[in-house]
Amino acid sequence: MRTALIVSFLLGVQALPAQDRDFGTPVATTLAQVRAEPEAFKNVKIAFTVQFTSLGKISNPFFTKFTPTDFANFYAWADEQPIWQEKAYNDVFGMLFLAKTHPKLEQLYTLRLYQRINVIGIVRNTFQDSPWIEVSDFELADGQLDTAVITHLYRGEKLMEQRAWQRAIAELSLAPGAGVPQTALRATHKNLGICLLRMGEAQSAIGYLESASQMSKTTDLELENLLAMAKSQPGQAIDRTVDSRGLKDSERPMWEAFDGDKGRPATTKLTR
Repeated sequence: MRTALIVSFLLGVQALPAQDRDFGTPVATTLAQVRAEPEAFKNVKIAFTVQFTSLGKISNPFFTKFTPTDFANFYAWADEQPIWQEKAYNDVFGMLFLAKTHPKLEQLYTLRLYQRINVIGIVRNTFQDSPWIEVSDFELADGQLDTAVITHLYRGEKLMEQRAWQRAIAELSLAPGAGVPQTALRATHKNLGICLLRMGEAQSAIGYLESASQMSKTTDLELENLLAMAKSQPGQAIDRTVDSRGLKDSERPMWEAFDGDKGRPATTKLTR
């Protein structure tokens, strides 16, 4: 249904004269959405935000206007990509082209790794399910990730996979700071909420999960389910199977302090 509505709207846009498409109001979208449905956006003027990766080297496997003589090529990640995760980090988009006669060409050459830019462009071609986008303008956007923040988020999520909740919290707590983009902040708050919930600290978890929910642009069903559980049945979310033998006292799950049966000998199942 969602895809059908997008296609219907964009078909109407494509029916406009070429001059109107080039100079009219761009369709606000995301690079992820354009990459998912390139044909729906073909010949449409679009606006989206990316994280700069590097200048590129044009590879033109079929005939297009994007020749090395006339265009500079650059790579970027979608603003919404969690690039602290290996799969997302490696999924770089390279079909962005700026004319070498463009007044902002020199500015393009000065962009830094992870720098966020708001892009306006037109999907001129599609090839092998990938859009080829001519950039008509770009502006610097506030905030950006850096190696330190990416490292904290990466380590935090790896510790969560190991169910080392306390150590994950310590790592994730170092990620937020001035200038950190909302996508990373949202992920940090969601992960902190999950860790606290697994440790039995429901009230603290609710604060982080609600903050992550407020920053979400779309409905995150996992997040909403976790939030509902934290409010109504927090005991069900506690990770009671953590092997805490190798943990420091400060890292042990909070419920162990109230476990009055720890010192009792294990019962032996009788057999006939």
